[in-house]
Amino acid sequence: MISLRFRTFLPVLLLLAGLPVWAQVQSEMRAFDAPTLRMQAKAEDLYRTGHWERAYFIYVNELAAIGDKYAQYMAGYMWLNGKGVPRDAVRASAWYRIAAERGSSEFIKVRDELLESMSQEQLLESDQHYVSLRQKYSDVVVALGLLRREREALNETSTGSRLAGNTSSTVTIINPRTGMTTTRGEFDRKLKAQMKIRLDAITRTIGMDELEPDMSDREFAELVARVDEYLQFIDDR
Repeated sequence: MISLRFRTFLPVLLLLAGLPVWAQVQSEMRAFDAPTLRMQAKAEDLYRTGHWERAYFIYVNELAAIGDKYAQYMAGYMWLNGKGVPRDAVRASAWYRIAAERGSSEFIKVRDELLESMSQEQLLESDQHYVSLRQKYSDVVVALGLLRREREALNETSTGSRLAGNTSSTVTIINPRTGMTTTRGEFDRKLKAQMKIRLDAITRTIGMDELEPDMSDREFAELVARVDEYLQFIDDR
């Protein structure tokens, strides 16, 4: 049996720790907008007051799913200590590996300490869980999901203008989240700039040539295939 003692010592500010390019992408993921900050605070309060199952649900389904590395670490910590979930060091190690993927020294330390305590059989089981988690919560997967939605939004504004018989950049677009208006040209410019940040982070991570936001459907399909291939490759132990 694996018996290691860990404590929750990582502040929420560690969300942006790690590689600068992914810190920039994380910022674009709205990691620090008001609703997310409230969700982080709620999860911390639930954990602190012993409502572990509810805290775990938020950490995994609301925060880990948007690339929150602290939440991913906490999911692992809860598996390791049996807080809200059965005690399972192997599953804990898989979450720690996800949390450490940006290279943050704090997360690497707890990941490596746990992996080094495991047998070869446990390591192979950890690999399986890790690959499964990567396909849902890895930075490249989160970024790719956002990129897919942004491509759809870009296509919708372009198609909508054509259907209206007007391709002018002065067409007004309303942001459904903020209610603010902008011109189609400005909307497209900002959206493409945001998409380029994500694309550069993804292609650099998976070792692929740079792509532009207005890439073809074939190029996007190739990107998706390359990401899927990358997620099967284990290089953290």
